[in-house]
Amino acid sequence: MRRSITTRGGRLSRRTLFAGALVAGTIVLAKPALVQVRRKVKIAFGVPTMDSADGGFFSSLPIGAGFYADEGLDVEILTLNGAGVAMNMLAAGQVDFTTHGGAGVLAGVGQGVPLKAFIVQVPNNFYAIGVDAATGVPRVEDLKGKTIGVPALGGSPFVMLKAVFGQLGWDPNKDVTYQAVGVGMPALDALRRGRVDALMAWDAPFATFAAYGADLRLFKPEPLPQVGFTHTTNASLAIIEKDPGLVAAMARALARSLVFMAAAPREELSKLHFKVYPESRSPGLSDEMIAKIDKMRMAARLPQMRFQERVFTRAEKIGDETDARIAVGRDLLFAAGEIKEALPVERYFTRQFLDDMNKIDVDGLIAKAKAFTA
Repeated sequence: MRRSITTRGGRLSRRTLFAGALVAGTIVLAKPALVQVRRKVKIAFGVPTMDSADGGFFSSLPIGAGFYADEGLDVEILTLNGAGVAMNMLAAGQVDFTTHGGAGVLAGVGQGVPLKAFIVQVPNNFYAIGVDAATGVPRVEDLKGKTIGVPALGGSPFVMLKAVFGQLGWDPNKDVTYQAVGVGMPALDALRRGRVDALMAWDAPFATFAAYGADLRLFKPEPLPQVGFTHTTNASLAIIEKDPGLVAAMARALARSLVFMAAAPREELSKLHFKVYPESRSPGLSDEMIAKIDKMRMAARLPQMRFQERVFTRAEKIGDETDARIAVGRDLLFAAGEIKEALPVERYFTRQFLDDMNKIDVDGLIAKAKAFTA
């Protein structure tokens, strides 16, 4: 019986291995294949769960489709409770990058955290304040004196909510009570049982609640609709200065992921996510319910990502955001006292890596994405 040797790509017979090795009557010994050593990189994510493909643009997609590996990166993503915790780890040198709401970047830089965003993945605002449509208050102004459920007592949603209340002329530290409820079903349960009067969250959790039959009225008071810079990935100033090649590699991988997310079949992106993160499947739920929730979350997220302008028409650069929209969020936080100074936009966001992101083969990636199966 012919012996064979097993490789990662399949099985090679000994005859195949040595075929072509006879050259001018001598045997040329095959050189061992070079093994690529990927650089280990850590990203701190400011949310404690990785529960859906709507966030796959920095997680399941670049991992599962191999975009990080293509850049020589071995990426570990740490899930944390709030952008503040993520930025503290970055400042302490415990992680290389953070990814979370842009409001966290604005607040963090204002508090002296030495970091900048280098890619804006979700440009449009996705935050809202939700109340029960049947029994909740009819106007956001009627929330004064009420209890608001927030994902965590810190991080981007919390900072943005306090800024909105400050814009209404309230003292956000006295006129409203906050209760940390997370972004999963316990948050909806707290609203249904009256432990909180409203919820501050973003598009994906609200879509999950809708999948479970919740009928919520969503408030997006001014200036939330004009706020951009909604989800970013960020690096320390030291890494940007001393290791720009690492940031460029991460930027290219993340840009490829955005293009793939724009063009790939939605159900295949969901399948990929749950292959990469099987633990994110809620126990006790049927495959049909899991697929329904993920479909609704993706449908809520995609309009905020400006894929038509960024990927298909290329009217805007992948990963970019306008100074004006960043300034709206900055000024909102400054007016509410959440940051002490309205710094120049370039203190929060660098366009140093936009060329790296926009020189990728967009058309080729679109073609591959459309044919992708998980």
